[in-house]
Amino acid sequence: MADEILTARDLNRALLARQMLLERQRMAPVAALDRLLAIQAQLPRTPFIGLWSRLEAFRPEALRAAIQAREVVRATAMRGTLYLMTAADFLAFRGSLRTGEAFALPGGAKTTVAELEPLLALARQHFAAPQPFESLRDVLEKAGYSDARIMAYAARQLLPLVQAASDTPYGFAPGGEFILAEAYLGTGVAPHPAPADLLRRYLAAWGPATPADFSGWSGLKGVAPLFEALSGELVTFRDDRNKALYDLRDAPRPGGDVPAPPRFVPDFDAVTQGHQGRARILPTRYAPRVASKNLQVPPMLLVDGFVAGTWKLEAKKKTATVIVTAFETFNAKTRKAVEAEAIALAKALEPAAEPAVTFV
Repeated sequence: MADEILTARDLNRALLARQMLLERQRMAPVAALDRLLAIQAQLPRTPFIGLWSRLEAFRPEALRAAIQAREVVRATAMRGTLYLMTAADFLAFRGSLRTGEAFALPGGAKTTVAELEPLLALARQHFAAPQPFESLRDVLEKAGYSDARIMAYAARQLLPLVQAASDTPYGFAPGGEFILAEAYLGTGVAPHPAPADLLRRYLAAWGPATPADFSGWSGLKGVAPLFEALSGELVTFRDDRNKALYDLRDAPRPGGDVPAPPRFVPDFDAVTQGHQGRARILPTRYAPRVASKNLQVPPMLLVDGFVAGTWKLEAKKKTATVIVTAFETFNAKTRKAVEAEAIALAKALEPAAEPAVTFV
């Protein structure tokens, strides 16, 4: 029997349902992170905006409390990028994010984890207590490493470091201090990698997807055997280019005709970063408008489920204005819905200011 064809709209609605952007959910921030697995957190405030867009009656203080209680961590995870995750998920999956002894340094030089062990021993000692990450370079230079920046990169990739929480509005200070997960959380990462479990969680939050999607998201190479090992648990589909897609059997796939309300998502939001081909969320014609030479991903506006503009918040003493750069002309009904969501966003981010919205 031929696989069912899923259109870009079908895939869009499946993604929005998994990412809680089709309908806001009533749940606590920790439960939401457990369902999403991870939210990218290059900037400390972006997870707060991301969860506001996904949760009904989101309370920032509840997320801050979970961060202070160390139930939630900001840490280097997939592809060496900063994510916000539950502590339980970070400990369970950090060891699954790379395989084998081989390690490539910036610039293409090849080495192994064993060869880097003297460096890692220095880094473990240094990060037994919270330290600014840049301070490791001084330690490495004093130890005789001439390429301290590159070696510090290796330490960040290979060691399970988390950022220590701080008493700031978004739970972490910009830059901040890092510490070994075991010292901060009282237990180390799981000793045995579980990449199959990581794949299951990925599909739950981003499926249907291809092996290339999972590889690009996780940073793992040679993932086809993982999909084969789980073949009894998965169902397959085809996209409109006849590419095979894999998914969990009982995961939600609501269909492309389901309405999708406007949503404002922050910089680097997970919904835009989970797939190699982003046509399910970012129309091809608009891709150049969000491209950046320095790999920045701007805050985006979703209309009818797809990226239809970017936005920024301009906060002054008495006003907070959401400035929307629209990629298309909205009809009156859509514009009214976007304005309402923008006003709600401004109130959430700057509750003491008068909210406003401007279209560019």
